[in-house]
Amino acid sequence: MDLNGRDCDISKKVIGVLSLCISMLAISITAFSAEYKVGMEGWEFNPPKLTVKVGDTVTWINDDDTKHKIAFEDKSLNAPVRKHARKFAVGDKFSLKFTKAGEFKYFCGTHESQDMLGVVIVEAR
Repeated sequence: MDLNGRDCDISKKVIGVLSLCISMLAISITAFSAEYKVGMEGWEFNPPKLTVKVGDTVTWINDDDTKHKIAFEDKSLNAPVRKHARKFAVGDKFSLKFTKAGEFKYFCGTHESQDMLGVVIVEAR
């Protein structure tokens, strides 16, 4: 048949259904991600250990009255590492979306000797 025929109408319907399915999948993936907060106060991360799922976001907030630095041991993350620790003034925030499973240790570059350490355990969905 030609483009004005029935085959064209069926193709438009198939494309419409596929577009709807893709949109629903994108919405459902977003709906399953969560956000978590880790505070910094008294030379501690609170909580020091956090378990999340792949796709979740963790936000660190400096609730303390002193400056901190955060750095991760795993260089494969898109996150600050020891040599380029992320500085936090009082009230500063930093968010990181975890895109792979694993155990990701981090520390305060300023207070590491006071055992200001933390870990995010990321599990598969």
